[in-house]
Amino acid sequence: MATSAAGATLSEANRAAQLAARAGSLQELVRLWSIVDIENLPGTIDTFARAAAILAGQGFGQSAGAAAEYYSLFRRVEGIGSLIVPLASAPSIAVMMGLLRGAALKGILDGRRAGMTLGAAGRQGLIKTAGQLTKLVLAGGRQTIIGATQTDPRALGWARFTSGDPCAFCRSLAARGPVYKSEKSSDFMPHDHCACMPEPVYRGAPEAVGVVKQSADYAAEFRDAQAWARASGTMSQDTSNNALNNYRRWLDNGKPSASGATDGGNAGNNGE
Repeated sequence: MATSAAGATLSEANRAAQLAARAGSLQELVRLWSIVDIENLPGTIDTFARAAAILAGQGFGQSAGAAAEYYSLFRRVEGIGSLIVPLASAPSIAVMMGLLRGAALKGILDGRRAGMTLGAAGRQGLIKTAGQLTKLVLAGGRQTIIGATQTDPRALGWARFTSGDPCAFCRSLAARGPVYKSEKSSDFMPHDHCACMPEPVYRGAPEAVGVVKQSADYAAEFRDAQAWARASGTMSQDTSNNALNNYRRWLDNGKPSASGATDGGNAGNNGE
């Protein structure tokens, strides 16, 4: 977590660089999608998936390079000193090809089963593939930063740095604050199209700016959402992730106060 304005600015700049890497990759993915013939998937999907996997590898490298430069600069402006940051290693082409192929087929086939036209199912396949490509590309930066914190002798861990208006899932993870080296679970857990990034945490985090305020704000929101769910009688009882569903409903209803709660609002019991 940044303890200086310069560090907070660098984190913003890194997220912008990561989004630029994602945008460039997605632009190329749209061009590659023309390879896919919805009426001849056996003859075209593998060719597309291999080309998309190569694209994902390039994006992964761009993301990792930007993250390594960011980490080194962040460390210096935080007054800790320089450090050589190793780049994360990308998955094999075969692994990425399988993930991208699977995403494309799932989007298309689910669409057809739902009664979509060929064109609509194709667009859904592209959206699913774009989500998977985003995960693969930004994994370069995420894994580089998280890996650096694991070997950095001065780093305590990392914290989740979200986009301007993230979903309830990302808000709830960011609300937890720093993920320390000693914690067994340090998986970043991005969803499709997720734009969140990790930020290194050093000693002095209680005085941190930027991401630490963001974390505190989301933690307060999460508590307000649970209080509202109890007061309004919409506390989830039929799902395995009740608190997150409460949070989703609270956001969907415009962040109401618990004191003004009267009924269940405009969302169902499953929080969707």
